[in-house]
Amino acid sequence: MRGTRSDRRPGRPALGPLTFDVHIQEHGRTRYVVRGRHIRGSFVVIPEAAKGGPVLPETVRVQYGCDGDGDYWRTPREDEPFVHNVRVHGWTDGIDPDNPPSGWYLGRYAVNLRDNGIERELPTGARRRTEAVVQAVVRHWSRLPERAALVLAAAATRAAEYAEHEAELAARHEAEAASTQAERARVRSRLNAVNGISRRHPRPQGSLRPGWVPVNLVDDKGLGMGTMKVREVEFSEALPGAVVYEVEGRRLAGRFTVGCDQWRPEPLPQGVRVTYGHVKDASPFRHEHPYEPQVFGVRVGGRWDCERAGKITAASPGRLAANARTGVRARMSASDAAERYCSAVLRALALRYLARPDRPALQLAAAQGNVLSQRAGAREEMRKLREEQRRAERTARCHRRREAEYRSLAGRADSEHST
Repeated sequence: MRGTRSDRRPGRPALGPLTFDVHIQEHGRTRYVVRGRHIRGSFVVIPEAAKGGPVLPETVRVQYGCDGDGDYWRTPREDEPFVHNVRVHGWTDGIDPDNPPSGWYLGRYAVNLRDNGIERELPTGARRRTEAVVQAVVRHWSRLPERAALVLAAAATRAAEYAEHEAELAARHEAEAASTQAERARVRSRLNAVNGISRRHPRPQGSLRPGWVPVNLVDDKGLGMGTMKVREVEFSEALPGAVVYEVEGRRLAGRFTVGCDQWRPEPLPQGVRVTYGHVKDASPFRHEHPYEPQVFGVRVGGRWDCERAGKITAASPGRLAANARTGVRARMSASDAAERYCSAVLRALALRYLARPDRPALQLAAAQGNVLSQRAGAREEMRKLREEQRRAERTARCHRRREAEYRSLAGRADSEHST
């Protein structure tokens, strides 16, 4: 205990004669022994040093009773206040000592504790009188000459623990900033690659193969499904680097557009996209295209994107989607037989496209046709990552400052104990 002093002052007129015996205690606690009409007991004012809160407490907690600083739930404290013969148990926190609230603010942790351990809400009269006393006590505490020392003592009590907490938070945000910085470097490298692609001279594309060519079809188990005839119609005007194929076969007729998968983040596309029909509009919002194929008498549509061309064989990937445009399954998946047949056709066309000798030129054409979109996306991603990194760095610096302040308080507390 740092010292004891008593102060007897009249309270608010509504309370009648009221006296305080003020006892300065350790850890920044101040005990008020209050005596007055219909009231007796101890109120302890404790500056609230909370984890994540201000380093120097700005609010106080008023504890009813004077032993310990735990919750003491359902266990009476020493010298708990009795107001109108009602035992007041618990505490009230979050009080601004420079502007204490005036009414109905005790909160749910201020209760009446009966002798049998049962808790009840405070009666209205006891609550109002307790609120008036707490307000008078807090106002008196706010004018104590020892107030600054009490706040420092309360902050120093758990300063070492809070310093470790702030150090953990700072390290977490520093790691986040480092990770974001590394991601920025990767995106910057991709942007440089996109800019390099935009400056490259287009490579000459090969010619279209004339006439119809037979192509074997196999299912996902490698079993033969017959043959179809394939004809190269044109290089797509809507999708740079894509080729339009026309097919004919057993109960099969229509066109497919085969090109590079342009919607991946790689500057030079590595995948394949096969679209049902003759793509004449590159808008991603268009779902149906002219010359969509007829399979088993049903018009089918859709699109297949494969991220990596090396994954494609004559038998894999397995079942690929085909949406029925007509028939009883319109707007749903096509029948199992139609999907199995379409899957074989899609794989065969993708392999035929990948086998073209001018594929590097088609890749470059697709990449250059997508430069504006890739460049805009990379720049937007760079902007977001830059903001995330700055935010993480600011937060880390804030936690490091708080850590230093807590360690300073902890060092001061250790020096006082040693003396």
